[in-house]
Amino acid sequence: MMESLLGRGRIRLLTLVSLALAAIAIAAVAAGGAVASPRANDRALKDSIVALEEDVPPALDMDGANAAHPQTQEVLDNIMEPLVTYPTTLKNGILVPNYATPKFAPRLATSYSKNGLVWTFKLRKGVKSCAGNTFSADDVIYTFQRAKSVSGASPVSWFLSNVGGLIGLEPLTSKDPAAKLLKGEVVKVDDYTVKFTQFAPSELFPRVLSIFALYIFDSKEVKAHATTADPWSHKFVDTQNSPGFGPYCLKSWTKGSEVVLSANPAYYLGAATIKTVTIRKVPTSANRVAAIKAGSADVMFPVTPVVYEDLLKTPNVQVLGWQNNNTLSLGMNYKTAPWDGPNSKFLRQAVAFALPYNDIVQQDYKGQARQWFGLVQSIYNAYVPVKTYSTNLAKAKALMVKAGYPGGKGLEKFGAGLTMYYTAERSSVLEPVANRIRTALAAIGIPITLSPISIAEMASRELTKYDLPMWIRDQLQPIGTDAAYALLLFYVSKKSGGLIPSSNEEFAKVDADYAASQKLTGAARDKVLADAQRYLMDQLPMVPILEYPTWVAVRKGVGPLEGRPNNTVTYWNFK
Repeated sequence: MMESLLGRGRIRLLTLVSLALAAIAIAAVAAGGAVASPRANDRALKDSIVALEEDVPPALDMDGANAAHPQTQEVLDNIMEPLVTYPTTLKNGILVPNYATPKFAPRLATSYSKNGLVWTFKLRKGVKSCAGNTFSADDVIYTFQRAKSVSGASPVSWFLSNVGGLIGLEPLTSKDPAAKLLKGEVVKVDDYTVKFTQFAPSELFPRVLSIFALYIFDSKEVKAHATTADPWSHKFVDTQNSPGFGPYCLKSWTKGSEVVLSANPAYYLGAATIKTVTIRKVPTSANRVAAIKAGSADVMFPVTPVVYEDLLKTPNVQVLGWQNNNTLSLGMNYKTAPWDGPNSKFLRQAVAFALPYNDIVQQDYKGQARQWFGLVQSIYNAYVPVKTYSTNLAKAKALMVKAGYPGGKGLEKFGAGLTMYYTAERSSVLEPVANRIRTALAAIGIPITLSPISIAEMASRELTKYDLPMWIRDQLQPIGTDAAYALLLFYVSKKSGGLIPSSNEEFAKVDADYAASQKLTGAARDKVLADAQRYLMDQLPMVPILEYPTWVAVRKGVGPLEGRPNNTVTYWNFK
């Protein structure tokens, strides 16, 4: 069953999938970058928008090497379309998704029903792609056949199909080419009906259908660019276009500089009010801020806490913000002393009781964050709050004694293991936090050295080498909005198929609880996931600190913003 997901002989593949599935908001940040001034008459148009971001997509294939790139996912969110998505509620200019729902909102599918392990999806009629092709069951079959081909550089779509209980390990374990062909997992009933049959009752289905890597291709257009050497058109999709049925079409794409999207006039929910969206790469935050203040840009993303506070004072700018899945936590490596000792749990707990949560929330995040009570995002399905830790120096000092380091005595020999790393490019946010943590831990006898490193080095060490002794994590979110997905991504051990166990933890209980959750449903599933979450908060491979908002700055009057688990900006709802 789910130990099949965790099969042997797949370390290279899992490494690639790990990088792609983290939904990592880690993009290369270059220095400088002047703002290109738009033409004067463009600013007068009410149906065009200029958005300034840190980067533009380097590639577009959902199964490509750059699937984790934030702007790659953002463009896919605008030009492609899922079968179903999360229902939303409009609150303060944000269409807030309900991640905990067991019922999903229709998109390319108008409805679905379940009978045991068989799901029947009724498809929408009259849907046209940017190429003018009509959507049908053939496009769904093609999309999942492409996923089962595991032919991309980082087969994210296969992985999502696997954790959703749809496609097993055969494409990876068998040398028979037929093992990569669909055999009943996804079947066309008629032109507008498709059946999915699970091999296990994983409740990650149909949730996984809302993730970018299972958006539906315009199969006719993709097939038109296939070659003998590349039958699934990976090169074309990665470098030219990812054809789908979304609200926007890819009008132009200047690598490293600019993407222009034009409204799909045949979009089935109605053509977008904003006819043209120009996304420009402006790496320096100060330049993006200056442009939106001056009115030469309509959207600016991302927004840090300091920028948020600054823009609140700007009369022509509105900051749309909501508590999504962004978190701040502190990691400690189980294979690095002193965090590898027999009593290291108590040392970790001492850290958790020493942290100045309220000061970080109020001072460093301008009062806009909230303490995080768990290691699964609080708005996710099957999350349980575990309110064990708050700032309590007396408890922290008592735990230092229990750990064998009264007043910190004996820790002086572990200099390398007490070095705390954070991303240098985000030092405006993270340096004050790091200094506050260092001061707090010094008060209980833990001497910390700070070490800012580049975003590239952080990504390599956190996501593949797992050799950081201590580090601040603030840019990784599970895009599968469920406790089981979060556990698999970060806390299931590598030997049991975990994707990014950066703390090198191996918890037999968490492994077993995750595996059980993939075979159970309803209350029984929720119970094992709750048990795993409580256990993690006792063991503390990461110390959760806070959850902070996703902020997007827009010109006054622009909106609403649709919330997405990968924190992208989509434009169809904008007016």
